[in-house]
Amino acid sequence: MLKYLLILLSLIPVASISAQQPDVYQTIPQGTYEERRTQFLQYYSENGGNGHPLYEVFRQAARAAAGYPAEPDRMRKVIDVIRSNHDCNDFTLNGLLRMVYLDEQQDYIPECMKEDIKACILDFKYWWDDGRRDTTYRCYHTENHQALYHTAELLAGQLYKREKFTNGMTGREHMAHAQKPLMQWLDYRFRFGFSEWMSTYYDVEVLLLANLFDFAEDRTIRTKAGMVLDLLLFDIALNNYQGFLGSSAGRNYANSIISGTHTTSPLCKLVFGTGTYNREEIMGPVALSTSSYRCPSIICEIATDYHTPLLNRQRISINVEDAEQYGIPYDKEPECHLFWGMQEFIHPLAIRMSKQISEKYDVWPYRNYDDYIQKYDTEIARYGKTVSNRLDRFALSEANIETYRTPDYMLSCALDYRKGAPGYQQHIWQATLGNKALVYTNCPGGNNLRFSPNYWSGNESLPRAAQSGNVVICIYNLPDNRKPDFTHGYFPVQEFDEVHISGSWIFGRKGNGYVALYSQNTPELTTDFRGVLCDFRAQGRQNIWICETGSQSQWDSFSRFIEAVSTASIDADGLNVTYCSPSEGAVSFGWDTPFRTKDKNMPLRWKYRYDNPYCKTLFDSSIIQIEREGKKLMLDLEKGKRTVIP
Repeated sequence: MLKYLLILLSLIPVASISAQQPDVYQTIPQGTYEERRTQFLQYYSENGGNGHPLYEVFRQAARAAAGYPAEPDRMRKVIDVIRSNHDCNDFTLNGLLRMVYLDEQQDYIPECMKEDIKACILDFKYWWDDGRRDTTYRCYHTENHQALYHTAELLAGQLYKREKFTNGMTGREHMAHAQKPLMQWLDYRFRFGFSEWMSTYYDVEVLLLANLFDFAEDRTIRTKAGMVLDLLLFDIALNNYQGFLGSSAGRNYANSIISGTHTTSPLCKLVFGTGTYNREEIMGPVALSTSSYRCPSIICEIATDYHTPLLNRQRISINVEDAEQYGIPYDKEPECHLFWGMQEFIHPLAIRMSKQISEKYDVWPYRNYDDYIQKYDTEIARYGKTVSNRLDRFALSEANIETYRTPDYMLSCALDYRKGAPGYQQHIWQATLGNKALVYTNCPGGNNLRFSPNYWSGNESLPRAAQSGNVVICIYNLPDNRKPDFTHGYFPVQEFDEVHISGSWIFGRKGNGYVALYSQNTPELTTDFRGVLCDFRAQGRQNIWICETGSQSQWDSFSRFIEAVSTASIDADGLNVTYCSPSEGAVSFGWDTPFRTKDKNMPLRWKYRYDNPYCKTLFDSSIIQIEREGKKLMLDLEKGKRTVIP
């Protein structure tokens, strides 16, 4: 496989490149994969990694693949980042390890730096059970960090099998140490999907999966990494609109929502041909562009078939209380890693093992476990059970997603997700008419967009939402003892071709796509704290929001859409509402009442891992088959077999 990598790298022309203009956002696929790959490496070699030092290594890796010389000063910064032991240096280390493996086939790294790089790799702390105490905060526990650490340890051990690392273990011992949790992580992702669903961290997970696919010596790990990478790209294929991952998401940041370019947009452009390379934190695309992995053509075709309406329903992650039915105990340390990856540290069934791990290894996502344990014990004594099971704002438990994509818009929602619980970075619903023409609501946090939840990403308190085709109803019921006392919709006026306000409705047209947003409480369109006219704000701790999408092909004109929606009957009683959608018919929902369309109760929980025209697979299946127009991708977890037909 590494010989194949060398051949790929040698195909890229070595030519001088001039300063690049900002990359163009593509909404229609352009070029072949190999053409895009060459274009991306040239672009990022010149423009990438000029900001945060965490991403410097990816610029160097791109330059190596494109045939440009190393930049010694920047390479030294890479080593400094890893030695700093600051949080997220595992991103950088995985990038550096890719460079070291590629350097074995095509000399690139300056000889004068190779010993420093080796010493850096031998000295790294690869997991929390290393006896050395952390002097700075390091996040080991989230889903992406877990696999980043295990991947780096495996690959480092392979490089230096007989060497003694700083912690006293040999490379072979590090390989054995990483293998079991890595296999477990890959199995969980295949069975349950990513608990950080449709998130900005897909970029990171592509990096580690490509590293395993290319460099893991264990054939089973390589194959499973390829299968999980297939499924990650299938997620993006089903939930992107013209290269923008516009779906509900488990973890999202403001700069991936309102900037016009999601963290996965460069990945979309490289693999599918739609999106943009114009982002700084490009880890996954650098890894893929130097990898022998090729996304199956069936996934690429699904990703860019924006002409065919697509209804996709999928179930992701699990609820902690359901773990035993999947063979996962609550009192075993290795299995508790799943709960930590879901960030369910203080769930009543996981908290005692969480406390034990924290005390044993001095890792503390929470310091006050005893306060929560006392609360749970009091509830058990009073009610015979715990009643406060959703206290963890970081938690990423089971999510049931519906995404409806048409040629002119996409609408996506996480159904009935942890209603009323404190929130963090969960992005519950969104209408997407373009990479900047987005509409959604949230219960805001502070103004600083770097912290979560903030004004435009995440939720201080999670709503209850549901979707039927092109209609979403989202209900907020904020606690009296917490800020804020309002909810709002994001509606960037300047990004639409037309905007119209009628009563409590605001309407937007982008091309041939239409969107309407309604607030039960009287809303006001105003500028946000940045001075951008986008804030459709409504006072009140309780509020009902409704979104309806449409298109010219459905309504003939924007004015007819406005008239039909603005005159539709809305009957609200407290936190219960019935909306007579002109397209979906009567839709009713409430904080504690079922979701009904056309007088039928609708499910809010799917039994399928994937349910769409290309794949219908029950949740927790060991075999997943994707099929379209005679092409098939068959993934068999138990047999470790990945089959692409033709």
